[in-house]
Amino acid sequence: MKKRLIALALPLWVVQAHGQNVTTYGPPDPVSINTGYLSDYSPNGTVVQAGGSVTLANGSTYEHGNLSFQNNGTWLGQTNSLDLFNAAGALSISGSSAPGFHNLQFQNGGTVAISNTAGANVGGQLNFGTSGIITTTRNTHTISALRLADGATYAGGNTDAQHVDGYVTKTGDDAFVFPVGSASDLRTVSISAPAPGTTISTAWFAGSPATVTDPSDGATHSLTAVASPVESVSPVGFWDWANTAGNDDNVTVTVSIPSVSGFAAAANLRLVGWNGTQWISLSAGATASDTTENSTLSGTIPAGVSITALAIGSTQPPLPVTLVSFTGKAVEETVALKWETTEEVNASHFEIQRSSDARHFEPIGNVAAKGESKIRITYAFTDAAPLPGTNYYRLKQIDQDGTYAFSKTISVTSNSELRISVYPNPVTDVLRIESSTALQSLEVFKADGSKVMGIVIPTGNAEAATSGRAFREISLRDQKPGIYILVVNGKCFKVLKN
Repeated sequence: MKKRLIALALPLWVVQAHGQNVTTYGPPDPVSINTGYLSDYSPNGTVVQAGGSVTLANGSTYEHGNLSFQNNGTWLGQTNSLDLFNAAGALSISGSSAPGFHNLQFQNGGTVAISNTAGANVGGQLNFGTSGIITTTRNTHTISALRLADGATYAGGNTDAQHVDGYVTKTGDDAFVFPVGSASDLRTVSISAPAPGTTISTAWFAGSPATVTDPSDGATHSLTAVASPVESVSPVGFWDWANTAGNDDNVTVTVSIPSVSGFAAAANLRLVGWNGTQWISLSAGATASDTTENSTLSGTIPAGVSITALAIGSTQPPLPVTLVSFTGKAVEETVALKWETTEEVNASHFEIQRSSDARHFEPIGNVAAKGESKIRITYAFTDAAPLPGTNYYRLKQIDQDGTYAFSKTISVTSNSELRISVYPNPVTDVLRIESSTALQSLEVFKADGSKVMGIVIPTGNAEAATSGRAFREISLRDQKPGIYILVVNGKCFKVLKN
């Protein structure tokens, strides 16, 4: 493919300013780039002056080899054209007129700041490439958004380190996932296919809707202005929601939530929408996958109702405990757990639960809660007999009336080794098994491989959890003399029966 360096071969209507440091496109004549690959390495960037016009036609590629692109005129990428930004570093797209890209790709390995007051348009595909966070100007909300046209798609942009910190707008009747977040956390919004011609914009705002101003209406939204069955709204954040064309009637919305384990149980969570005066439930029932970070929560925009913000609500008052941290670390052959709360109301106790697979949890202990508090309180618990390898822990926060919620799950790799004693051996009657960790399973096989017995023991073996020692007896009285294989927690022992 033929390339040409724009700083070396410029038509008359392209003006090089400041000793060829800036590529400037200006009136009176429009610029049309027909096919081919055009590279622009002007050190201080590219500027399209007011009244200037650049068109990328016939699948042409414009390589932006600099970190500044200012558009005050017209920049139009026609079908199959590509604007490729590949200078290394923080990129700026500024100006007062939205550039119209067809395919847009970032290979700059850094952030992208879209400060153009009219935003930017993508008609084909937005490729995040190697970029980091893309920002838009939040205080002008939808006007300066990154807009994707009907049928437009994107690649990448689905991690905490790579998404849009600001507004994304989508036009058309496609199901779509808005790759929005807060620069450190991805908080996607997924929609089902809306009616043709519908335009929806959204952005995530961390912080309470009661104190963080919604740019779309210039107002805050009270957490206590709720309609039944909603009883409370989380202060963790909200999504601005702007339906600027067509209608969002009956659109199903699914959001990726931050951790709300200290706010409500999953069964009580509801996606709520601000209707101008109060928060209403958009969920017909329990739709939350969990209360941990990146769990999902769904609802449907009611027909004929104007919703301007989305948030996380509950059918119950807020839970009694505000949990701000939960950590664990291996200490010799134990695991030390620590957690902190900043507020407690009518709290009863914490049940500590452990699992070997992060799915099936068993209680291993309890710690009484302070009950009533508005100060930071630190709690601790020691697992004296952790499982060998990776242990998963969570807290069950329980109120005086039995209401409860789970904390996030943490994992700790223990330093404990599996030490098992089997005696007497040879055995005549009762075989005793002693383990340094909780006994999970016991199996006895004959020498020919046939199974004699099998016992599954709950993970939260009380004796192991309290004394650092698990003990079990099994009777071989009725078995014939010979060699048997005992399997304890996956470890094999040869036993001789007299």
